[in-house]
Order: sequence, then C-alpha cells, then structure tokens
Amino acid sequence: MDQYVEMKDLAQQGLSVAEIARRLGMERHTVTKYMRSGPPQAQTRNRRSCLEPFHAHLEQRLSQGCTNGVVLLREIQAMGYEGGYTILKEFLSPRRQDERRRVELRWESAPGQYAQVDWGHFRAQFPDSSAIKLYAFVFTLAYSRATYAEWTTSMDLATLEHCHQRAFEYIGGIPKCLVYDRMKTVVLGDDDRGHARIHPAFLDFAGHYGFVPRPAPPRWPRGKGKVESGVKYVRRNFWQGLVTISGVDDLNRRCREWLDGVANVRTHGTTGRAPFEMLKDEDLAPIAGLPAYPVHLAVQRLVSRDCLVSYGGCRYSVPAEWAGKSVWVRLVRDDRVVVTAGGQVISEHPLEPVLRRTVIDDAHYDALRGRPRYREMKVVPRIETPPLEVERRSLAEYQAIAEAVR
Repeated sequence: MDQYVEMKDLAQQGLSVAEIARRLGMERHTVTKYMRSGPPQAQTRNRRSCLEPFHAHLEQRLSQGCTNGVVLLREIQAMGYEGGYTILKEFLSPRRQDERRRVELRWESAPGQYAQVDWGHFRAQFPDSSAIKLYAFVFTLAYSRATYAEWTTSMDLATLEHCHQRAFEYIGGIPKCLVYDRMKTVVLGDDDRGHARIHPAFLDFAGHYGFVPRPAPPRWPRGKGKVESGVKYVRRNFWQGLVTISGVDDLNRRCREWLDGVANVRTHGTTGRAPFEMLKDEDLAPIAGLPAYPVHLAVQRLVSRDCLVSYGGCRYSVPAEWAGKSVWVRLVRDDRVVVTAGGQVISEHPLEPVLRRTVIDDAHYDALRGRPRYREMKVVPRIETPPLEVERRSLAEYQAIAEAVR
C-alpha cells in the first residue's frame, strides 16, 4: 500500500510509467496494472507463507552476494519449496534495491602499477550475407586511462600474447600488474584453497615481460571496471561510427587513428585530463632492449580421414599421405596457417577469417586420384580342426572292469 501511495504521488507529478518503475524498483507492467485497477488487496498473505520456512536460507545466500532469482529458486525447490517464482521475486525485489544502493570505496591506482585487460565481442557481415566474429582486445592503464585496442578474429593464447606485445609498444612500457577476468587463456580454474590457477604458458609469458597477472574475483565486473568502461567506449564511440570495413587490417588502421586522435587525447570524464598527458607520469618498466617473446606456439592435431586439420574454427587440407597421423599447426605472421611434421612444412594456407570454412589445396589429393574408393577385401581361408572320434564301448565291458577291480 505504501508503494501504491508513492506511485500515485509520482504520477501526479507527471512522471512516466517507466520512470516510476525505475524509482520504485518495480516492473513497468506492475505499475500500469495498479494505476488502472486501484490499490492492491491484502490477499497474498497465504501465498507468501509457503516461502517463510526458507527466509533464513535466502537471507544467507543474499549476504553471500547471490541475487539471481532463478538460482535461488532452484536451491529452495531442492529443499522442498512448492511455491512459484513470483512470490520469490517479490521477496527479493527490495533486497536487490539495497544491493544497488550499496556503498563501495572507490579504488585508484598509483602511476605504473596496474592495467586492466578484457575482450569485446562484435559481429560484422559481408555483402554475401556471411558473418564474421570479431574481438576487440582492450588494454587500459588504471592511472592515466591510456587505452590500446586491437581487433582480431581469435581469442586464443597466441593472439592474446601478440596483443599484449603491441600494447606494451604502444604505451611505451610495462605496468607491474595486469588484471583479467576468468578468461581461459589466463585462468585454468581454482585450486583446493580457492586460489586462481594461472595458465602455465601465459605465466611464462608474464615472467618474460616482468608483470604479475592478477585475476579479478569471479562474477564481479567492478573488479576491472576501468577496462569494462573502455570496452563500452570502443563499442559506442568507435564501432558505432563505422559504416563499412574492408577487413581486419583496415579496421585496425582506423582504430589506431581513433586511439591517437580521439580516445587518448580527449579530456577523461573521471580524471579531468587527457590520457596521453597523464601517460607521461606513468612509471612503466621499459620495453626497449627486451628480446621479443616467441609467441607462435604450435598445437598438435590429428589429421582426419579426409586429410584435414582443424585450427581456429576452420579446417585446412594437408597431403593425403598424412591422413590419420599427428601434425603440428601454428599461426605465422598473423595471416598464415602452417602445418609441419617430421621437421618440415607439409602445408601452408592463408588464415581463413570466417568460422567453419574449409580451405583445400587440390594438389594435396593428387596421390588419391585413380585409386578405387574402397580397398579390395582380402579373403583368408579358415583352417578347421577335424573333430575327434571317440570309440564306443558297451556297458558290459565297463561292468566287467569294475568287477575285476573289486
């Protein structure tokens, strides 16, 4: 009833249904219903009672940070709850409002200490209606907000490490610590003590450049809010300004122009200064003179019966004599897929940017041309052992032997 009175008061002030729903933390259709039908009737007491035995469990889970109604419904149903989701949602609604109003301490970094890294997911369409998935690697320094962005068609470990190298070159140094979410190329999971296990290959890469990878807590995007805002800025300011693109190289060229001419020279809304101006105060470890890390690590693949290997969501052909054998596949110069075996290159293809495509070199199947499709079955005669013949005797002979023994 209190909410209804407040709802009527806001309506008299001329506020829209959407604004009233936002202020009261209610659904718009609920506001519309009560504005039309009048005050709610006190008839939900019996319906609410079925949830009361589970209040303690729900309060405990809310204190642990779980506000997902579907998850909580599944938990209390396993405990014997027989009610519906609407009652639970009414119970959670005011508590979710309290979560939105929770006060947090703002965290700022000293110069050169931290950077945050994340991926943005995008989709582009070709004139022939085929689509391509694109990923934006976004790297943001926590102090100066200086940002580097690069577009790729993959998020694998080699691509991630390449993007780091170019980000270090762009900002002119290496921060002491980099913060990530739970991306699989960085975090493999948690150990027995609940600590994140860093991917050993990426840990070796981090050791080479002298920074510490630090995963953010799971399901807590505010733990890397600066780069989250950076991804949104790339999406809303750069991506939405594009009309057509001719490829990933063209996209990265235009993105670099945008970084230099817009993103890093604007007056930042939080710091009140341009990121490039504050970048001069960053205390970054120098990258000059540091040997390049060998990023292009090969992955082992088994060649299929149709002479294809899988890499990056696509399939590439190899010579027919390697069917059924293990080979090594790697990406070279960011645009060539090279297959090696026995210390030699057996196949090389341009990287296919569209997922689930098959790239075939007809010369790889020359050895199969003219051969029968199926092998002729070999007939091997079966050797049968002749049955043993057992001599037959009358029972009188066995009886005579038995009497002789006695």
